[in-house]
Amino acid sequence: MTKPRDPVSFSMAITTVAGLIGWEEAARVTGRKVRTVRHWSESDNGGTPTLQQAAALDRAYIAAGGGYAPIADSFTRQMEIVMADQDACRIALANDVALFSRETGDALSHCIQAMQPGASPALIYRAIAETEEADAVVPRLLGRLKALLPGNGAVREAIGEKK
Repeated sequence: MTKPRDPVSFSMAITTVAGLIGWEEAARVTGRKVRTVRHWSESDNGGTPTLQQAAALDRAYIAAGGGYAPIADSFTRQMEIVMADQDACRIALANDVALFSRETGDALSHCIQAMQPGASPALIYRAIAETEEADAVVPRLLGRLKALLPGNGAVREAIGEKK
């Protein structure tokens, strides 16, 4: 039975290497048993080679005629995905800052009107509503800021998903 593997994953990269050089050679160049190398190729096991072992696998793959370094390429693609996610978070943060600025400006404007002598209850209610709208943006803005911190798991919070 063939296990599905993410094309960006280390497990697929190791499977690609072993497909060209063979499991025995992959084990030899890493100094591990075939069973261990096969374990690395199974995405549901979670094991990975050390950096030295990964480099040895990539070198062996290239020496056998492979046109690129599958494990290094996999790592590069994974980093590109992370960077794209960070860029998306920064863009979303910029949009939320713009929204917060607009809502805060509206709230301040209506609060100033509400401070004027003889301000009607309607003006005061409008100032309250505008201030509540500005306040409603703050949790999302905070979530976006937290999402920029590495490894804190705040991405779901920033996009409004439940934990």
